[in-house]
Amino acid sequence: MPCNLILIGYRCCGKTCVGKLLADLLSYDFVDTDNCIESVCRSSIDILVADKGWPYFRQKETQTLAQVLRGNSQVIATGGGMVLAPENRALLKTHGFVIWLTADVTTIVQRLEADPRTRATRPRFTSRSLADETRDTLAQRIPFYEALADMTVDTTVHTPQHIAEIIKRRLDHVRI
Repeated sequence: MPCNLILIGYRCCGKTCVGKLLADLLSYDFVDTDNCIESVCRSSIDILVADKGWPYFRQKETQTLAQVLRGNSQVIATGGGMVLAPENRALLKTHGFVIWLTADVTTIVQRLEADPRTRATRPRFTSRSLADETRDTLAQRIPFYEALADMTVDTTVHTPQHIAEIIKRRLDHVRI
């Protein structure tokens, strides 16, 4: 199975945590596109967006994705908004097996509120409540996630380790 496995989904659905565990299970490399952007730009995403705006960040996201997809045998955790740009959707669909990690809105909001990185590094999209922002953003993104997904895994009730094992078992029955 020498293919890239690409994890998509909203914030706090487990893309990074599950991705690292899945990469270990499969002896793949792990790549987090947000971490790549922060490394290249020498800035947190929150500061990058505050200083240069969302369009600049989205441009860096596309450049980073194209660069990362030159590799192989990787588990790639993408930023939640990676699916917004048509060129990113084309790259995702043609350069790997896409796994959509989902969770219900209540769980996502609880995870966001509990994660200290939320305030420190995750830029807000609106000035509305976190729950309203999450619901509205998900409503916009879910059609993209659904259209891209080769596999969907709900992360609401399972541990990251169990989710990684579920994905590995399912991949054993998929021809990639």
